[in-house]
Amino acid sequence: MLAWRKGYDLAGIQPDSVPPTPLIQVAADATHILASDMPRAIASAQRLAPRRNIQISSLLRETHLPIPHWPTRLPLSAWERIIGIAWFSRIMFGIDASATDRDQATRASDWLARVLPRGSDAVIVTHGVFRRLLARQLVARGWTSVARVGGFDHWSSWTLTKRT
Repeated sequence: MLAWRKGYDLAGIQPDSVPPTPLIQVAADATHILASDMPRAIASAQRLAPRRNIQISSLLRETHLPIPHWPTRLPLSAWERIIGIAWFSRIMFGIDASATDRDQATRASDWLARVLPRGSDAVIVTHGVFRRLLARQLVARGWTSVARVGGFDHWSSWTLTKRT
């Protein structure tokens, strides 16, 4: 599973993966496009906003969920379920992120506050687990969660707005 994840992190996205039209329009209207420095996030940002300048930062990089150390081979779908159930359990107990992961989300929200001018609209292309941590930090800074489309699926989007 660890080898699969390393390969996944180094890969881009499938050539036939197409973002939904409403998300493409959001990106077209945005003043800023930002992305994690992982290849699949960069490829997604380029697919969303071709010919746009994309600001890339390692601060937006995915937070990896722990992989159980079991002495068995399982299909990828089984590992995905096991890892997801373990994550949900940690969320329920309030221990879903390490201090390092929370610090990264804090540093990312600090950075966003510096690079995004007041009144700007940004599309931030990141990954599901980290997006949850970043959204929590932004809400703590006075942002409001407005909408969530697709949960944690590919091409899902969460909209947050800064209260005035």
